[in-house]
Amino acid sequence: MSDADDPPLRTDGGTADTGDARAVSRSGDSLLQRLISRREVGVFFGFLVLFGLIGVTRPDIFFNWGSMSGITSRLFRSVAPYIIIGIGMTYLIIGGEFDLSVGSMYAVGGITFAMLLNDFNLTVLAALAAVLVVGGVVGLTNGVIVTKAGVPSLITTIGMMSVLRGIAYYFTPAGSRQTPDLGLIDVFGGSITVAGLEIQNQIFWAIGLTVVFGFLLQKTRFGYHVYATGDDQDAAEMAGIDTDRVKILNFVLTAVLASFAGVVAISYFGSMFGSAGIGFELLVIAAVVIGGTNLFGGEGTLLGMFLGSLVIGVIPVLLVLNGMPVELQEFLTGVVIIVAVLLDIVIRR
Repeated sequence: MSDADDPPLRTDGGTADTGDARAVSRSGDSLLQRLISRREVGVFFGFLVLFGLIGVTRPDIFFNWGSMSGITSRLFRSVAPYIIIGIGMTYLIIGGEFDLSVGSMYAVGGITFAMLLNDFNLTVLAALAAVLVVGGVVGLTNGVIVTKAGVPSLITTIGMMSVLRGIAYYFTPAGSRQTPDLGLIDVFGGSITVAGLEIQNQIFWAIGLTVVFGFLLQKTRFGYHVYATGDDQDAAEMAGIDTDRVKILNFVLTAVLASFAGVVAISYFGSMFGSAGIGFELLVIAAVVIGGTNLFGGEGTLLGMFLGSLVIGVIPVLLVLNGMPVELQEFLTGVVIIVAVLLDIVIRR
C-alpha cells in the first residue's frame, strides 16, 4: 500500500478523522456548547436545585408520594396563571414595553365571567367571548395611549391597574363572585388524576398556549417584528415595520390572556374576590426576566418564561414547607427576584 492510501496520522497516536467526520465533530461540539450556554438550561437547573432542596430539608415529605403529589399539584396550579399571563408579557417586554395592569385584568376577567353567567344567563362560550373582548378593549386602550399619545407604559398601565381594580371591587359587593354549576366550565377548571397526581386543566391550557404562541414568536413574520421593535425601534421603522401596530397588538394579547387566566382560575376555584391577582404583575415580570427575556427588549423566549414561572412558584413552596413565617417568605422571594435580575444584567454585560 502506498503512503497515499494510509490513513492520516494524528499527533496523539490515533487515526485522524476524515474531513466529513471532523465537520460532524465540530458541529456536535458547537451544538453542545450552544445548549449549555442557553439561558433556559441555567433556569431549569436553578429550578431543579430549588426543588431538590425540598428533599434535603423535608425528606419526610419529598419521599412520600402521597404528600409530594399534592405539593406538586399545587405548584403547577399556582404557576399556571403566571404562565398564561407571562406569554403576553413576554411578547410585550421583548417589544420594549410592559404592563402593570395584568393582575387587575385577571380579577376583572374572572369576575366578569361569573357575572355574565349568573346575572345575564349567557352560555359559557358566549361569556368567555365577551370576557376576551373586554380584555381586548383594555389592551387596545393601553396600546393606543402608549403609542399614539406618547404616555410611558409605566404610567399608562399603573393608571389602568387602578381603574380595573376599582371595577373588580365594584362588581363584588358581597366580597366575591361565584360561578354556577355548568358542565362546560370543567373544560377550563376541571382536572384529571394520574397516579395520585391531580393535574388541573389550566396546566394543559398553559402548556398549549405556550407552544402555540412560542411558535408564532419564533417562526412567523410578526414574531420577527416583535424582536426587531424591541431591539431597535428606529431601525425597525426604517425597515418598514409598523412598530406602533406591533406594540398595540402586544398590549391586546397581554390583556386578553390575563382575562383568560382569570376565567380559568374562577372556573377551577368556583369563586373570585375583588382582590384577586394583586401582585401578579410583579411576579409575572420577574418570571419573564428570570427566564432570560431582556428587560430592555429585543431578546427572550416563552420556554424561558415557562421555566422562570416554575422558579417563582417553587420558592414559596420551599419556604412554607420549612415553616417560614409569611413576612420572611415575602422577603426571601423578593431577594431571589432581585438577585436573579441583577445576575441577568451582569451576564448580558
